[in-house]
Amino acid sequence: MGFKTPSADAARTRRLNGVARASRPWSAQHWRNAIATPRARATGSADATPASPNSRIPASPPLHGFTLVELLVVITIIGILIALLLPAVQAAREAARRLQCANKMKQVGLALHNYHDTWGRLPPCDAGGMRSHVDFQSGWNWQPRILDYIEQTASFAELDFTQPSYVGDNLAYIQRVHWEFLCPSNDMADHILEEEGFCAPSYPPISQSDYAACVGDYINMTGVGLTPAYGNITGENVFQTRGMMGRFGWSARFSEVYDGLSTTIMVGECIGAVSFFQNFGAECFATTAHPINFMNEWLIANHATVCDCTAGTSTTTTGHCGDSSIGFRSMHPGGAHFCMGDGSVHFVNENIDGVTYRALASREGGELVEFP
Repeated sequence: MGFKTPSADAARTRRLNGVARASRPWSAQHWRNAIATPRARATGSADATPASPNSRIPASPPLHGFTLVELLVVITIIGILIALLLPAVQAAREAARRLQCANKMKQVGLALHNYHDTWGRLPPCDAGGMRSHVDFQSGWNWQPRILDYIEQTASFAELDFTQPSYVGDNLAYIQRVHWEFLCPSNDMADHILEEEGFCAPSYPPISQSDYAACVGDYINMTGVGLTPAYGNITGENVFQTRGMMGRFGWSARFSEVYDGLSTTIMVGECIGAVSFFQNFGAECFATTAHPINFMNEWLIANHATVCDCTAGTSTTTTGHCGDSSIGFRSMHPGGAHFCMGDGSVHFVNENIDGVTYRALASREGGELVEFP
């Protein structure tokens, strides 16, 4: 039997131990040594000794969030951007509302032309109790009369024009909100309020209108214009006014507009909620005694608390309540819409020359007017 040399046994043992070590998974210490040694070699460090068992892998650097100053700066920038964009958004919305208002007035103008084709004259306001047509009783505004011409045939059929507007189902109807005659820019348009002839406790409040008939270039209690005040024409001449529609049962034929339909105001904007004399059911008229948008701020702020409506048929007609309120105005900045006798709609600047403005309101004044 031969004997193995010690050197051969030792080599065999080392090989077996290496295989055993290779077959076992590496411990955490093995991985740390494997990582630390190449790093030391790469940096040229003389200390390439494997990490000790008690050494730890360095922690990752901490993540930093926004500081308070950075957060405040971001919030400030966002606030500035909103402040810059908000006026532009509001202006775009008002432009859209103004276009809707013009379209509504255009529909009113077309309805008035269709009414004229049927009846041979424009519809009158008959608040004073003077019957204008044999088929209509007194106490009606001109607007309910044209419902049949603005695709409101069903609504028109609900009304009994052989009875006054303040009787039975008629009264309930004129208490409803009628958006066809209300400006989208007016946030008071849907108010139900007391009006001339509809003062508590004798009568309930009624709905508003933002489109008024032009009775002519008359003075109010103050202002500039001709007499009688408010166009209150009385007498035997069927209450003809200098405008295209009167208050007391008279309205013009187109053939009676001698100044020309394209330069004579037929209907203009108003804010019904700030006047006792501008509503849907009973009457809605205006004069050119005062400039466009005259006393808007005061009337909007004070009408509900300062202006009184007395029981029966009377209202406060002193001061701004019954003077300044009876005019053309709007919630649009800078002016108001007007529908001329030919049905065209124009936005007229509130700074229009007074002489020109009043000339546009008369149908037979003989003025030579160039439309602004």
